This record gives sequence, C-alpha cells and structure tokens, in this order.
Amino acid sequence: MSCGDEKAAEELVVLDTFKDKISYALGAEQAKMITESGDPNLASLNYDMIIEGFGVGIKNPDSFDAKCQEAIKKLYGPNGQDFDTNFLEPACNCIGKTVGSVFLDGWKKKGALDQIDLELAKTGFKHALQKRDTLIKADVRSEMVNNFVTDLNRKNGSAMMAKARKLPNTQICANGIIIQTIQAGTGGSPTENDDVKADYILMSTQGDTIESSFQYKAQQGGEIPAFNLKGVIPGWTQSFPLLKKGGKYKLFIPGELAYGAQKGFESLCFYVEFVDFGEAGTLAKPRPAQPQGM
Repeated sequence: MSCGDEKAAEELVVLDTFKDKISYALGAEQAKMITESGDPNLASLNYDMIIEGFGVGIKNPDSFDAKCQEAIKKLYGPNGQDFDTNFLEPACNCIGKTVGSVFLDGWKKKGALDQIDLELAKTGFKHALQKRDTLIKADVRSEMVNNFVTDLNRKNGSAMMAKARKLPNTQICANGIIIQTIQAGTGGSPTENDDVKADYILMSTQGDTIESSFQYKAQQGGEIPAFNLKGVIPGWTQSFPLLKKGGKYKLFIPGELAYGAQKGFESLCFYVEFVDFGEAGTLAKPRPAQPQGM
C-alpha cells in the first residue's frame, strides 16, 4: 500500500451494529462541549491535541489533574480573559482530557460503559471537531442519543424504585412516588400552595450526589432554601403535603414527576430535612439562580 492508501484504510469507519452507531453518535455529541462552548478562541485551538487528550480522558478519569488545570489556566489566564499561545498545545491536550473524563464519568454513573465502544466514541468526537461527522445525520444522531438516554434512565429508574419499595418505613403513593421516613416529623403539613423551607441532597438513580444545599451553604454561605410548592417539580409539589414539619425523609421520584422529557425521564432521589412551612409569600424569596433540585 502507498502512504495515501494506508491513511484511507485508517480512516475507514464502518458502523454495523447499534453499539457502533450510538458510540459514534455519543462521541460526536460530546464535541459540543467545545464547539458550542462560546469560547471566542475556538478557531485558534489545536484540535489535534484536543482529540489526543480526549482519547486519554475517556480511558483514565484521573488524567485531568492539577497539572492539567494549571496548563489551561496559563492559556486563558487566572480570570479566563487571556489567551497565551505559548501554552496552546499542552492546554488543548488538557481540554481534551477534561471533556473525555466528563464523558467517561457520566456514562459510568449511568451504568452504560458496556454499551459504548470508546474507540468509536473517540472517532465521532474527532469527526465532529473536524466538521466531517456525516456518518450519521445530525438530526438522526440527536434522536438516537435522546432515545438511548431515555431508555437508560427508565431502566435505572425502575431498578431504583424497586429497591425503594423494599426499604423500611416507606409509603408507596398512588402516583408512583415512594416516601421513606428517616425521622418522623411532629409538626403540621403544608398544602400544595404553601412556601416550604428545607435542606436537601439530590441524588441520581445510582446514588451519586448531584446537588446538595448543605454543601452549597458550606461553600457559599446563605440560609436554608425556601421555595413555593407551585414552583418546583411535580414530585415535590405532591410529596410535601404528605410530610411533617421537622421530619427527615427520602423521596423517590419517578421521571414523569421529576423533569420529564426535559431530562430524559430521569428518576431522582432526594434526602430532605423539612424545616418549616407557611402561606405563599411568607418564606420564599426571589433568588437569582435556583439549584437544580428546586
């Protein structure tokens, strides 16, 4: 073979199975973390180094380390306002490692790594950055990924709810919500129109912490979150009237009563410490940014 023929053979990609196709599609979609980042320096980035770094990151989540963070900081400056091309190559390699490790961690937490060919994911990522990700049309790819995520979420949600039904001190509601009482409250219960004050930990179906008001307060300061029950996910609106003030609970929320189609019908679990409640407007105040759980 001539050198040109060798390169052509290397670039030949065949997507026979669903695993092949979804792997390529997931990699291509992951490239949007870069192409849709809004970085004004996109045209100046070294995409070859990003692709190389991505290949490392999808196999080693620890590859994005303190050294990598420092490299990116040197490229963009301490406030992200600079662009020092003297650090372009190592920083771009680390950008790739970052995106790759996010990819690996995210699908690992969903229990989907056995359904993904990492090499084909890397190829999809590479083709998307090079604007030649034409093996699967963009609209078909997007639908494929959405369906894949939804199927995973429904499977993981069913498994979580099945385990929750076997827990002690649980109440299984007609709407599918499962409430586990960790510590019974002794106060009253709110209506669906009331304000509520509560600390919470939001967890995935795999038990990973997604968000924590306890952590937020420790890092940023502030008070216990307060919100009106008409402005939260349906699962919270329907759960809190069944809780007692002063209690500690776990709420297992099916995907339809969480964020629905917006989040691929992902079921969620909340640990809640119910502090107080009152009529609408007595506790909740407008906030510049609401945590995901709220």
